[in-house]
Amino acid sequence: MPYLRLLLLCFAVLAPALLWAQEPRQPVRLELPYQYETSHVEVMALPDSSLLVFSRKVDTWARNPDFVLEKYNANLEPVWKSKLDLKSEFEFVRHYTEAPYTYLIFQAAKPTLYTFVRLHLGSGAISQSEVELDKVEYIYEFNVLRGNHFLITGNNYDTKPNLLYLNPEKPQPTILPALYGEESSFSDLHTDHVHGRVDVVLVETNRRVSRLQVKSFDQNGKLLQNYFILQPQDRSLLNAEVTPGDTLSRMLVGTYGARDLRFVQGFFTSPVAFKIAEGEFYSLLDLQNFFKYMKPRREERTRKREFARIAEGKEPLQRYRMLLHDLIETPRGYVLAAEIYFPQFRSNSGYFNSRIRGLEREAQAYKRTHAIALGFDRDGVLLWDNAFPLPDLLTPSLIHAVEVAALTDGRVVMAYPDKEKIVYRLMEQNKFTDKETSVELLPYEKEEKITSTDIAGLIRWYGPHFAAFGFQRVRTPDGPNRTVFYINKISF
Repeated sequence: MPYLRLLLLCFAVLAPALLWAQEPRQPVRLELPYQYETSHVEVMALPDSSLLVFSRKVDTWARNPDFVLEKYNANLEPVWKSKLDLKSEFEFVRHYTEAPYTYLIFQAAKPTLYTFVRLHLGSGAISQSEVELDKVEYIYEFNVLRGNHFLITGNNYDTKPNLLYLNPEKPQPTILPALYGEESSFSDLHTDHVHGRVDVVLVETNRRVSRLQVKSFDQNGKLLQNYFILQPQDRSLLNAEVTPGDTLSRMLVGTYGARDLRFVQGFFTSPVAFKIAEGEFYSLLDLQNFFKYMKPRREERTRKREFARIAEGKEPLQRYRMLLHDLIETPRGYVLAAEIYFPQFRSNSGYFNSRIRGLEREAQAYKRTHAIALGFDRDGVLLWDNAFPLPDLLTPSLIHAVEVAALTDGRVVMAYPDKEKIVYRLMEQNKFTDKETSVELLPYEKEEKITSTDIAGLIRWYGPHFAAFGFQRVRTPDGPNRTVFYINKISF
């Protein structure tokens, strides 16, 4: 049985009340009896302020694993539990929620064999079907519109991904017209449930220049609109996120580069309906806080050198790769977050950065220098920018390392897990701070001590709340130590 107790919110003997008032609160903690050696657990935020927990648990080699889905409310109290009927080889891949259902995909050892699950969020009722998807070994993105599936897929022998439409009532998917050149790729897959539309942003390039294409499909996979957005002179549009809205109000918010299409030189915004990107362009040097991850003297030298090169008509020396987050809609407009990273290649002495032009070896890890957030109004005008230094933050694959949320008071919070603590920044528009802010994860009782954490995770939950989770070993003063899967609610 899971254990659930309210956390002590204040340790008066340890810190002044004012300091505690500035820290995120941890109002509740859930512990589940899952062990790191025998369990795989996924935590998913649901739009009704609840959490969905998937667990794959096996006690012995001879026993088939238990596949369980559990729903917990905003106070981490159990709502229902449902079991999945899956073969032991299946592993969780993706999920997407379109109320009143959450859809989950599981993949077999044979990479083209999948089980699609439809879960009713109110009752926990499950329906599932096994589907063979020819040439689909990877599912990169998964969205649902009125029960129909849209997937971005790929495989090991074809470098070009595909956009698939799958009606769960029919056995075979349809490949939607989306990619043309071998160098093309997907930038965004966005489902607008209000307007009944799936928008796909594609990047087309011939390695010298690139352009964006926005395709819109209805719930049946029928092409509704197709826009080509050409780049202005000397700028190539690299990636973009599309905003929700009707045809005339939709915007693209993304990045642009110049000669080397791997590196970002700035950001742009443009209406989707324009054939040429005629919106706003902001170079990295236009941003107030982009270079704040550097020491002040280094930032000053960098800015002077780059401005001098631009005045001489030369390409900037600073080259940055960026991983974009999904756009966050706010009452005033939009927030775009991005993580700046460099590939890491292993040598005999460990990892080293590679910023050598033309080097295309496969990276073993990805190191972040910093993350940034940019606030735009609904017309695409930049209102503010801020940065979150991420020294030595490393991920083995190119996935998002930080979570981002916009708070109702206009602030933006960025955070990531680091063993027994959550490192975060509360951003007030352009006000930059290099002071590290973090909060230690709390056990049930203040006398207890968390001695180790494995596979620490953090997701944006709802409103100002995040969910921190992972496996922990907890030492108790008067009883046996315990190893559990924890979920702590973090409230900003």
